[in-house]
Amino acid sequence: METTVTEFTAWGIAADWPALRWIEPIHGRRNQPARGVRLGHASDTAMVLTCTYPRARVDHEASVWGFDPIREIAFETTYTQANLALHQISKPAERPAGLVGSLLSHAYERANSFQDWPVTRWGEQEARTISLASWQSGFTLGYPDAYVVVHACGIGIDEAEPVRLSDLSDYELNKDPAEVGAMHWELWSARPDFSCEDLTAMLAPV
Repeated sequence: METTVTEFTAWGIAADWPALRWIEPIHGRRNQPARGVRLGHASDTAMVLTCTYPRARVDHEASVWGFDPIREIAFETTYTQANLALHQISKPAERPAGLVGSLLSHAYERANSFQDWPVTRWGEQEARTISLASWQSGFTLGYPDAYVVVHACGIGIDEAEPVRLSDLSDYELNKDPAEVGAMHWELWSARPDFSCEDLTAMLAPV
């Protein structure tokens, strides 16, 4: 993995329970540097992913393309959550036609209404939260140098308060992201599976 993804301070969690920790870049547009960094934490009963997006990088990109940076972070939250839910399906070969498109539409719609999402607190900071399948996700604008997004399964999103990390030596920096990553459910033997029907039923219009 290129070390450029750690040129900024990353946010993780302070907990003793993860049996496995890993780090991977959050890729942006082709030929552009990583948009951020994702830290993974897994045990037999839970998984938490913390995503750090440097504000200066996100805000600059948003200004170039004429986007609202907060809405972009909201979409990063819903898009990743949709992917996590999709990879939670117990029999992926049986995915019905149109499911991926429905998930993408769902992610767009929910991101557009981020101001209406429920609010929780991570310490002194507010976080907007959203749920899909077994995943609870949230993002905060409370840190001056970064937008931070957290995805949690097996543990409440209010219990997954991010903390600033200066030492990433526990995060398998040399592990190939193609082998260990957010979508690799084999890391979690007790993962809660969903069927396509379960997920489709959750995609009712919001």
